[in-house]
Amino acid sequence: MLEPNYWFQLIELMAAILGFVYVYLIATNKSSGWIFGIASATLYAYFFNHNYTWGLFSQQIAYIILGVYGLFTWSAKAQSLPIGSLGKKLWLWIGITLMAGFLFYVCIQWLNRSSSRWEFSIDPIADWRAVLDAQFFVFSLLATWLTTRKKLENWHIWIVVNIIGTIWFAYEQWWSTSALYFAYLLLAINGLKKWSKALYA
Repeated sequence: MLEPNYWFQLIELMAAILGFVYVYLIATNKSSGWIFGIASATLYAYFFNHNYTWGLFSQQIAYIILGVYGLFTWSAKAQSLPIGSLGKKLWLWIGITLMAGFLFYVCIQWLNRSSSRWEFSIDPIADWRAVLDAQFFVFSLLATWLTTRKKLENWHIWIVVNIIGTIWFAYEQWWSTSALYFAYLLLAINGLKKWSKALYA
């Protein structure tokens, strides 16, 4: 029987492999990729819940929901949902997402410290992990939503998210996930090239 630590490492590895297949298929415009994304997010939800990273856990739950939406959207509108672009509106979305990430961080801090109401304080520098967790959550959600709508800019956001994820997860010593996000980075660059070619050809 596997020890608990080996069991969670195995779950992380399986989630990473499924996640790699997901991004590869999405980058090549295959709707079946969403099935692998849903499976990967389910395993990662279990993994991040075990590690008490609530932003990452919430992110996986949202991935499952958006994955189901993406599967139906891409399957039903394979011909009528072309690759598009947000243009300058991307900056508006980034601003809104930054504010949403900070609000999510405040909510998590309030829930964690609600038992000590009068000692509640916000210190983003001391709580850098919680801030990163919150921003990682909201920007990954934005990128996933843009992917379901086939907007080119999803790859720009994913490239930044994947660079940060590769470094952060290596720091946490989640090696399979760090390697996955590095692979995601390469796939995101490839996806950006393919979608740009399809959009501007």
